[in-house]
Amino acid sequence: MMLYICSYYMIGKSINSTVVAGIFCADGDTKFGFICDAITMWLIIIPLGAFAAFILQLPVLTVYFLLNLDELVKLPAVYRHYKQYKWVKNLTTNQQ
Repeated sequence: MMLYICSYYMIGKSINSTVVAGIFCADGDTKFGFICDAITMWLIIIPLGAFAAFILQLPVLTVYFLLNLDELVKLPAVYRHYKQYKWVKNLTTNQQ
């Protein structure tokens, strides 16, 4: 069952890794990736996992599923930022 959860996680991970670590970083927009990762991990997923495990005492597979939601939670924000093209910067300079 964990492998099935992992397979869905990898769909979001592959898209986010390509866009955030590939496209955004290559164009100089590393700040968005850092902020997006920090917010989804430390403000959403870790508190949700701790709440599910220690307060609700959900089964291990459910907690594992919730902890793997970080890439899917991040996906709409990454896609919106990508489609706005605010990440595009001119990284070239004129040499004279």
